[in-house]
Amino acid sequence: MANILIGTCGWTDRALLTSGWYPPGHRDTEGRLRHYATRFPLVEVDSPYYALPTVRTTTHWAERTPDGFRFDVKAHSLLTGHPTRPSALPEDLRAHPRDDALLTELWTRYAEALDPLRRTGRLGTLLFQYPPSLTPGPTAEAFIRTARERARDWPFAVEFRNPAWWHSARTLPFLTDLDATAVSVDCLLYTSPSPRDRQKSRMPS
Repeated sequence: MANILIGTCGWTDRALLTSGWYPPGHRDTEGRLRHYATRFPLVEVDSPYYALPTVRTTTHWAERTPDGFRFDVKAHSLLTGHPTRPSALPEDLRAHPRDDALLTELWTRYAEALDPLRRTGRLGTLLFQYPPSLTPGPTAEAFIRTARERARDWPFAVEFRNPAWWHSARTLPFLTDLDATAVSVDCLLYTSPSPRDRQKSRMPS
């Protein structure tokens, strides 16, 4: 039987911060994560989508959580083909052409930043969340396959925000071939499929 871990999308979510969920003495940066890790075994980290973390930051994440805790870490926006402002890139890369060399360098820095989590056994998976503009087809598959090749030997999860992927017979074999976990969202966010189609759109992880 699978071991299911449950967590939230971040430990600095505004709702958590304003709800009083964090007790007195646990409302600073360190205290929030330490307290969160006493209540949940897993968290999804969204911040690397917006800007790469530093090794110092991820080392602190590892130090402030117990053995067995897991971080699922979202990939940077440029790695998944989202529109990305220059200010979201490291300063020395902001004037770089938006080409494969930039993606390779960004991946290298992303992997280096997450190495403390990987070395301490706290990395759950890398979450590559693709935008609605990424439609199924050979070009999109090649883009995702390149990302998987960069991340070979890393845990790799894919979330499609275009519901057409979940209705394509090619998607599950494609992700299986990549050894990628499928992350699904409710297609009602984007379309109004029938109950039968909604059932088909949900793929097992």
